Amino acid sequence: MKLVVKISQICIIILLLLGYKNGTLAQAAAISRSTDSLIVLHFQTNDSLVYSREDFDNILSNHPEFLFEEAFDPTLSYHLQHDVEFTSEAGQDNYCMLYSYFLMQVNGEQKYTTQRKRLFQLFSKINELFALIEQGGTYFGHQHKRLLAEVEYSIYLMPKDKSRLRKTYAINKQKQLYIQGLRQLVADETANNGGIEPQRKLNQIKRLNAIIDDINQLIADNFSLRRAQHFQSNYYEYY
Repeated sequence: MKLVVKISQICIIILLLLGYKNGTLAQAAAISRSTDSLIVLHFQTNDSLVYSREDFDNILSNHPEFLFEEAFDPTLSYHLQHDVEFTSEAGQDNYCMLYSYFLMQVNGEQKYTTQRKRLFQLFSKINELFALIEQGGTYFGHQHKRLLAEVEYSIYLMPKDKSRLRKTYAINKQKQLYIQGLRQLVADETANNGGIEPQRKLNQIKRLNAIIDDINQLIADNFSLRRAQHFQSNYYEYY
């Protein structure tokens, strides 16, 4: 399968947005100066995936889970499929981006724009926090792309009507404890990190606490608190 990740690598592409297919799947088609048609998918991470029409159709044929007649969380969904195209680290990134794209068509792209943006910012800040705590690594770059799937799965799980909310009590204290836990983690990790020069530790703590301030602002209700806790515990557990 020929894949072009950067949109700038395609010469003069005219992007056409097509409507829903079978009521569930939307397509983004592009036409270049050549006679070949391309499918171009854009993402909040500023990444793009570009497929030939044939390759795109093959993905849909080989991955019926992208119809989302029943949705599994993205990690389980990835491990249930066995397509060699997605076995590498970059392949898993692409799978998660495709997962997010197709599930977004089911959820409604325009309908949940605000919630999607907020969850993306929340998960991105958690990823950024642990990337700095762990002093970087390729994992966090991959995770920045993969978290798109977690965002969309969260939208899928989100109660769509306030009358369906079961937990409507104030979460101020629980949120406070969660944020305090992050600040204590930062203090402990920084104090016990021999790789950071003593004079840099104070600046490191300030920088990390600024990210935690952002996380605090992005958690607005019980749902976003639970999703933040779930996202953190699933992907950032270190010993």
